[in-house]
Amino acid sequence: MTSQIRSIVAVLTAVVACGVASNASAQVSDSQTFTVTVPSNLSITAPVDAALTHDETDSNQAFPNQSWTVVGNSLSGVTVSFATGSAFVHTADPTYKRDAQLGLNVTTSSGPGTWTVNQATDVTDYVNSDNVATVTASSNGTSSATFALAVSFITDAYGSFPSGDYATTVTGTVTAN
Repeated sequence: MTSQIRSIVAVLTAVVACGVASNASAQVSDSQTFTVTVPSNLSITAPVDAALTHDETDSNQAFPNQSWTVVGNSLSGVTVSFATGSAFVHTADPTYKRDAQLGLNVTTSSGPGTWTVNQATDVTDYVNSDNVATVTASSNGTSSATFALAVSFITDAYGSFPSGDYATTVTGTVTAN
């Protein structure tokens, strides 16, 4: 009889264990997060150097518009500036200078940010020690753009300055707002 009771207890224990195992619930839903880190991209790309030959008139000498590319993925936008390092300076005799004029327009843009030209034109005034002309634009959000940079050599009166090469360098800078 004790052995029968033991057998019945063993069977009941097995049945209860199976019942507990079969009543356990499995997880039916879960989730996983995927994250992409986009690095900051503030960049500016200048075109190749430009040159022209003076047409021997009293007219200012305008270079073809130069296409600069700016990318700014800052949420608050970016500011871009283009500035001369000096007026046009004679490369053989730096005591001879001519003023430089800059102009700026946005030609294309993409992204949710809107571009505004803050300073559209500027001219150096080397006689009064103003050797820097600066034009600027800014965006109010993430955006890339192509800018048309106009550069002119101010002639005044042709023949009032020596022949030779005159050069200036324009530097473009982009910063996050």
